[in-house]
Amino acid sequence: MRKIIVIVSLVLFLTACRLEYRNTSSNHQIIRICNNSDMDTYFRQGNCEGGIFDSYDIRVSPIDNKIFAYECKNEYSPSFEVDMEYWCSELKISYVFFDAKIVETIPFDTIFKYNMMLGSKIFTKEQLDSLDWTITYP
Repeated sequence: MRKIIVIVSLVLFLTACRLEYRNTSSNHQIIRICNNSDMDTYFRQGNCEGGIFDSYDIRVSPIDNKIFAYECKNEYSPSFEVDMEYWCSELKISYVFFDAKIVETIPFDTIFKYNMMLGSKIFTKEQLDSLDWTITYP
């Protein structure tokens, strides 16, 4: 019984280690997003032109999408390079930023319909490499 517990523990430990997100030169799984403004913001990946991708309500997961003033947060993906190839014809990715006060008071379908965002940023892989995969707002 003791051997089984040790083996199961070892397998769980090794599996957990393999699930850790990492950045390598060919596969980036972490983008760091920093809010250098004095207001709380929400962010999300945008469409290829830097607009809002869809009307998915980002308030559903504020822990993932909200950045307080002067805070940085990591966003995770199995591969941002794959995301770039899948969503856009060119190797680029965009992030859209919203005022937290607006997101928390107006229905998101209205925000989507009227494109009520603070702004967006579009990056190529080369630009992200030069920025050490850190995006800052503003």
